[in-house]
Amino acid sequence: MITENYDSVARTPASDDWFRRIGLRFDPYVHLEASGDPHLPEYTVNLEIFRVALDAVPTIIVAPPGGGKTAMRVAVTRTCWFDIGGTYPFPLPYNLGMAPLTGKPPTATQHLHLLLEAGTCALLTGLAFRPERLLRASAADIRAIAGILRAGLPGPLDYYLDVLRETGTPAGLTPLLERTYALTAPPPPDVLNLFCNTLATPGVDAMRGQVEDVFQAFVEMVTGALGFSHILLLIDGIDAMYENQADVQYAARWVFDLFDRSEVWTRSNAFIKLFIPDLMEPAVTGYLHHHTIAARVAHIVWNHDLLVSMLRKRISAASEEHFESLDAISTPALTDVERQIVANLPPLPRVALQVTRQALLHYAARLDNGGQLDEDDIHHAIAWYRLHAAQQPPASRV
Repeated sequence: MITENYDSVARTPASDDWFRRIGLRFDPYVHLEASGDPHLPEYTVNLEIFRVALDAVPTIIVAPPGGGKTAMRVAVTRTCWFDIGGTYPFPLPYNLGMAPLTGKPPTATQHLHLLLEAGTCALLTGLAFRPERLLRASAADIRAIAGILRAGLPGPLDYYLDVLRETGTPAGLTPLLERTYALTAPPPPDVLNLFCNTLATPGVDAMRGQVEDVFQAFVEMVTGALGFSHILLLIDGIDAMYENQADVQYAARWVFDLFDRSEVWTRSNAFIKLFIPDLMEPAVTGYLHHHTIAARVAHIVWNHDLLVSMLRKRISAASEEHFESLDAISTPALTDVERQIVANLPPLPRVALQVTRQALLHYAARLDNGGQLDEDDIHHAIAWYRLHAAQQPPASRV
């Protein structure tokens, strides 16, 4: 499969605002990495498999590179915060690609430190978007939450509260703490200021103790006072490092210590949801079978109908529902554009996005001369994909 780098070097010359000139408020195909897409909630395709990432069962979720693992994780993360009544789990995104580069996998204790940091980053950001969860807690629980946040956050809690006050929006936190927590419908500034003042309880120090104890206190607080049904340990990014891409067996070792704790976490109402590339599945499942560790395996499977739906949802969102398909900007002879694109490609969302965008860039290069998207644009984009896919080393190709 072609990488993001090929998208940049093979650009067809076009002005930076080409998407506005064809009636779109943003480029709906530019983000190949779902965690960086601020518009993802507007056009997520609701795959049936999403439910396996939400329920209270340890699960391994498998897909090839570019197959939608991160998009699924991000969509699940945001779904969990739709309701404040406690019917959803708490999503704790743990990106293994952010672990310190030591040349070897994290130890069990290092994993816990990283999980505590990831969990407190997610909790502070989520509560800033949904302060009702904090404001309805008792004074004692609020002090306990502040103590746990001070123990786990990568920087001082007071600094992050100052950022919230100065920016007046929880979005000020997302670049600092957890990008996937870019939730919709943030609170008004006065409610956000009340949240900051409530959490900045004077005289509360960071919770002390072993990291196992602090993390357990975090779990109990989230599923107790804050009212979440259970915790999802959304583990992703295992294939983000070059060493892991080159050696599947080595990469799998990054999660063995995590699964060794799976039964303990399950008893605490926290459940592993591991997202891995398909080549890693035998190594991970073999370890679990040998050590009799229970976990369900689920596969993300795309077909042409789902890819067409994904592409059309994006053009609809970007055009504020003025367009339901790229047919709206195409010549009369070119119909069912999205299906014509995906019919010639591997069934992977990242590839579909790359090729669709390349077709639009080819079209945008002649916007000054008028005209519409035509078959030549589609043929050019597919030929571009085939050329650069053929140039990729076998291990990175679909």
